Amino acid sequence: MDKLNLMTSFIAVAEAGSFTAAARQLGKTKALVSTHVSQLEEWLKVRLIIRSTRSMMLTPEGQSYYEQAKKILDDVASLEADLLYKNQSLVGRLRISAPTTFGELVLMPFIAQMTADNPELNIDLMLNDRYVDLIGEGFDMGIRIGKLEDSSLIARSAGDRKMTLCATAGFIDRFGLPEQLEQLSEMPCVFDSNFREGAGWSFHRDDQEVEVKPRFVARVNSALAAANMARTGAVIANCPDFAVQSLIEQGELIPLFEEHPQRPIPVNIIYPHRQHLSTKVKTFTDGLINYLAR
Repeated sequence: MDKLNLMTSFIAVAEAGSFTAAARQLGKTKALVSTHVSQLEEWLKVRLIIRSTRSMMLTPEGQSYYEQAKKILDDVASLEADLLYKNQSLVGRLRISAPTTFGELVLMPFIAQMTADNPELNIDLMLNDRYVDLIGEGFDMGIRIGKLEDSSLIARSAGDRKMTLCATAGFIDRFGLPEQLEQLSEMPCVFDSNFREGAGWSFHRDDQEVEVKPRFVARVNSALAAANMARTGAVIANCPDFAVQSLIEQGELIPLFEEHPQRPIPVNIIYPHRQHLSTKVKTFTDGLINYLAR
């Protein structure tokens, strides 16, 4: 029994939504695809697909098996590409976890170029700002911004990003232009809870680090949300440069206290500890680091 062939047929059915469509994609007969799925179910001793005359759906066991089998076939394709020295063309699925705003504003142009250059590469990007268990949730790699917690994961630096304090001209007209850092404790500010250095903001002044306690009137868990709230003229926001750069260039936001820079925030690419990293992981990592440096 060619188990990989059976898995291929099952995955095609699961993704196409019908045996007919799967058979058409694979260039096989519908009867052969159906036989493959039946043989796979018999071998596993579990029902993977519930069939009816008009529709089909995966069982919970089928959904779980699909996710694992898909990863196995992707790994096989990548291994074959590695062994055949097809490093110029990446193949298979690459599952990545990244922070939401960074992914939306920074990663998407890079990913668009990667998939255009490698049409057989399929990128599954999951964006969220919670702590993600790369190993437990089946990710090939992840991107984290800020100080890394101790872990068994391997990290590779992708540079730093600048933090920028900003407000609108309307806010300054209403509340005045703050001249001393300590005035932030008297002005309405928004706090991005993704900033894990605590509820204070630290600046460099006269070769010393000064921490201030702003008056937070709102808390959000998104740098873009903080930037958009600042756009209304209601608050001062402290955001990574990628969240506010375009708004500053368009004149919608004005940077504050540029003479007192903040500690840059590190960007790291992380992946599970493995002796062999696939070509697509290594190539994506190298390309992203070069892209961020530009």
